[in-house]
Amino acid sequence: MALKIITRAEDIPDGKDNIESQAELTCIFSFGIDIGEGVKGMEFKTREIDDIVIYEIKWEFKIIDEVPVALHKHVKNQLKMGKRHFLFNLKDVTYMESLGLGELVGCLISISNLGGKLILINLLPKIRLMFEVTGLINVFKIAGDEETAIKDFY
Repeated sequence: MALKIITRAEDIPDGKDNIESQAELTCIFSFGIDIGEGVKGMEFKTREIDDIVIYEIKWEFKIIDEVPVALHKHVKNQLKMGKRHFLFNLKDVTYMESLGLGELVGCLISISNLGGKLILINLLPKIRLMFEVTGLINVFKIAGDEETAIKDFY
């Protein structure tokens, strides 16, 4: 298993042109498992609008040997810093197994226990179907887009 904290633009694979500022650069993390042809796993970057922490998540949530639970740990750190509003953009989550659902449920529990709110946006149809089949569609707040979700925080 590999953990790589990216701190320089030149270390960001396939997307360093999307980095808007040094501050945004320091909020990009990559976690994954080396399976021989590079690191596979989860990537996310964060940004803030007012007091809302927005996570742009890209991960094929698959169980491959051991998968780190980095997202939940990162959310817990944000909670320790007093953040209470979280928005997870899942537009680039193309596949999710029970580990991914567990990671999201863990985040929701931690956020809810401290009086916070988590909203998921941009679920692909097959990911939305998984939430429906598992009944989690009734547990998570899901919005269609970022603008709608941000309004829902207030």
